[in-house]
Amino acid sequence: MQATHSNNSSPGRGVMTLYLVSGLIITALMLLVGLTMRAAQANWLPLPPDFFYALLTLHGAGMIVALAVCAMGALWFLIRRHIELSASLVVLAWVLIMLGVVGVIVATLVGRFGGLYTFLYPLPFDGSWPGWSTGVFLIGLVLVNVGWMIWCLQMLGAVLRAYGGLRGALAWDYVWHREEFQAAGRQPPPPEAFPALVAGFDGLIAGMDATLLGVSLLVRWLDPRVVINPLWAKNLTYFWAHTFANLIIYMLAALIYVGMAHATRRKYHTSTVLVIGWWSSMFFILANYSHHLYMDFVQPGFMQYFSELSSYLTAVPVTAVTVFSALMLVWRSRTRWTLGAIFLYAGLVGWVVGGIGAEIDASIPFNLHLHNTLWVPAHFHTYLLGGCLLFVMGWVFLLLESRSARETSGIMRGLVVALSFGGMVVFLLGFYFGGAYGVPRRYATEPAPGPFIAQFATVGAVIMLIGFTLAFVEGLRLRWNRAVDQPLWPGELKEAPHEG
Repeated sequence: MQATHSNNSSPGRGVMTLYLVSGLIITALMLLVGLTMRAAQANWLPLPPDFFYALLTLHGAGMIVALAVCAMGALWFLIRRHIELSASLVVLAWVLIMLGVVGVIVATLVGRFGGLYTFLYPLPFDGSWPGWSTGVFLIGLVLVNVGWMIWCLQMLGAVLRAYGGLRGALAWDYVWHREEFQAAGRQPPPPEAFPALVAGFDGLIAGMDATLLGVSLLVRWLDPRVVINPLWAKNLTYFWAHTFANLIIYMLAALIYVGMAHATRRKYHTSTVLVIGWWSSMFFILANYSHHLYMDFVQPGFMQYFSELSSYLTAVPVTAVTVFSALMLVWRSRTRWTLGAIFLYAGLVGWVVGGIGAEIDASIPFNLHLHNTLWVPAHFHTYLLGGCLLFVMGWVFLLLESRSARETSGIMRGLVVALSFGGMVVFLLGFYFGGAYGVPRRYATEPAPGPFIAQFATVGAVIMLIGFTLAFVEGLRLRWNRAVDQPLWPGELKEAPHEG
């Protein structure tokens, strides 16, 4: 579909802003919650255990949903450049997700629900918190899932409609019948269409799983006589949670394809290797969740071995292709190392390092020693904080910088980079060191050397947040100095004709 230029007040731009702003606000709040918990583990801040576990539940669920919202908004806008999409439908999805977020906040901060964001059965029904908070928490997550499924349905339907069904959206003929494909004058989908396809397809499957689980748990909440098989519930829980969390970074890969191409003044093309990589990821994202269940001895053995194999294979296709191709974009390019480009590029490092940490934990001999330690939050904090959040920040700054009449000074850029990345490294090392020393995760009061490690990790978190605060101030300055009617950047990010 031929794209047409849109003005600065277009509905698509407004939807992206709505998702990005709300997602980043929730992220900022969750960062403060995380800092509070780390200071408590360092014995610097007294927190009652019930409140600590309520905060831990809020932090886990809130951070994942917040970054997912950012990814959904950015990817929706990128796809809308090529395909007709309804703004009203995606706003409905946002409303449902925000209602769900409010429910989770009420359940944890008011009701002190502490069943953690994984809410493994039967823990939500056996805690010291009031029963109503369990119901409000579950209803909140159900609303989030309904909003997510609406987004996935719209995204998947749009991609399939625009590119000729599943065969066209997968670029099957482009890979296996290249000569006939080109002779017919056809073009493969753009790179950002593949994250949309995979997120829509895998996200719907995970969403249906979550619907079954959510309804089951709500029935158990309404009628305590109902009995649920714990292993069945655990499989469904981790299938949904692991898939949902993983899809965040796969959605954000689209920002690399578009954003890094802009920063390096080069074009990112759809290639055979990229397409096959996304085919593989579409399958492996759904197949590797059960490395969280290695210690469940009643789990069928073939699932454990298959999950370990899938965990390794999933790291290769898109991760390696996207990171390598991004490096090639930068190699001998005329990259302007603005804050936007720096954040995007640094996010690749967090993606790789967090992925390596995950692969180590997914190896059964290491998993026996690491899985119930701080190693697990180490790798997913690296993945989410050092990867996903940096991708989002990079994208936001690229948009701000492309429309600003001023540039960030070298001093400000250096301060933001040094404080943000330096503090982040110290903060994340606290988790890795704690995991290596066997400090257990999900403990309000940690055994030695946990409190000592938490102390320097807390200092690192404070330094990182100072850097993020400076970045926020700089973002406001760029926004206030926006050039009038300046497009996002010349020749880029135009939108397709759209529905209401």
